[in-house]
Amino acid sequence: MGGVTTIALIERRPDISRSLFTRYWRDVHGVMAARIPGFDCYTQHHVTPLNPATEPFEGIAIVTYRSEEDRAGLIHSEVTQHIHRDEQNVFRRALLYNLGEGASQTVVGNVGAAGHTMFLVVETGADVGAIVASLGEAPLYLAVHDLTGGDPSGWNQTDTSGRVFASLLHGVWPDRASAVTAAEKLPAAAYLLNEQHVMVAGGKPTPVGLRGLDAVRTIEEAGADNQLSDAVVRAVYGLLAAP
Repeated sequence: MGGVTTIALIERRPDISRSLFTRYWRDVHGVMAARIPGFDCYTQHHVTPLNPATEPFEGIAIVTYRSEEDRAGLIHSEVTQHIHRDEQNVFRRALLYNLGEGASQTVVGNVGAAGHTMFLVVETGADVGAIVASLGEAPLYLAVHDLTGGDPSGWNQTDTSGRVFASLLHGVWPDRASAVTAAEKLPAAAYLLNEQHVMVAGGKPTPVGLRGLDAVRTIEEAGADNQLSDAVVRAVYGLLAAP
C-alpha cells in the first residue's frame, strides 16, 4: 500500500443510537459515497473504542485511488454536495485526511490477513516509529497511514479543535486478546473492529455498495440470484457492480 489514500475518522451523533448509525452509514451514506467517481477501493470499518469513555470514533473509512487525478471526484462530483449534507444526519464530526503518494505504507503482511483487526490512532507528539517497532512481529498485517499531510478542516467545515492526530495504524492480530494486550502497552487510542464492509472494489460498487446490506440479505434469503446479475444491475443502475 503506497498509493493515494483518503482516511475518514467518524464520530456518531450522540442522539443517534449505535444501531442506527451503523445501518445508516452502511446502507444510506455508504451507498451514496460508493457513487463518487474515481474510488478504486472503499472500505467501511465499524469500530468500538477500547476506552469508550474517552475515545470518540465509531467509524473509520479507507479509500484508495489509482492516481491523484482520480481523487478529484471526491471534491468535484455532483454526489459530493449531497454527501456533505447527509453527514449531518448521523455524524457529529468527520475528520477526512487526503493523503498523498507514499503516506500510506504496509509494514508487514497483506490486508486480507485473517485475524482480529484493530486500529490505533496516534496523537501528534507520540513517537510513531517507536510504537511500530514495539509491535515487533506480532501483527499478521500492519499498515501505517501518516495523517500529518492531511487537513481535515477543509472538509465540510469540520471542527478540528482539540486533539490532533499524527498517524493511523491498521493492524490484524491472531485474536482479540493479543490485539488488546498490544493496545494496552501503547500510547495510542485503540479501536476494535465490529463490522467491515467493502463498498467499492476494483473501481466498481460491490453489491453492498450498490444496494446496502439489508437489500443484499433480502435478495439472498429469497434466492433471487438474478437480481445480482450484470444485466439487471446495468438496467436499473446504469453500471456494473464488482463481483
